[in-house]
Amino acid sequence: MSKQEYLTVIELSKIHNITTRNVRRIVTKLSQDKTKDLIYRDASNCWMVHRLLSPKFKPQRTIKQKYYALTIDPPTQLKENEIDIIMKFVISRMDNPNIEVNYVVEQKKENNRNHIHCYINCNQRKRLLENLKIGFSNLNYKQTEIFDLEGWKQYITKDGAIIKTLKN
Repeated sequence: MSKQEYLTVIELSKIHNITTRNVRRIVTKLSQDKTKDLIYRDASNCWMVHRLLSPKFKPQRTIKQKYYALTIDPPTQLKENEIDIIMKFVISRMDNPNIEVNYVVEQKKENNRNHIHCYINCNQRKRLLENLKIGFSNLNYKQTEIFDLEGWKQYITKDGAIIKTLKN
């Protein structure tokens, strides 16, 4: 089985997950510097790029996920409606109008106490944590980046819980 020596614009865009417009921009820049053996236009006027130049099309920046995960373990046993009231209080104290908190209240298996799984879109993480500490008085939490939002949603709803959304 032999590999294709030359790649088209569409193939490069699929390989590196970038737009064809961006591929064509890079191709025109490279065509000025490289020889006809590495990059050329074929008979149908389509760009053909040698596999050796493929790394030049790798995206320079990675797109950061706008949501992050937060797991909150309240220090005392709280009912689900009490947690809802506290979460609304926390959101009301935020000055940011673009905050979005999606959360699920789940019962821990080890001690049957409720805890909260969230995915949050907020630019003021520190301020949000301060407000959460005010709302829950004493707070244990874990904050992480989300790389797979759909996977996180499946994980937090594994017991059939419904995701509640709060916006300011």
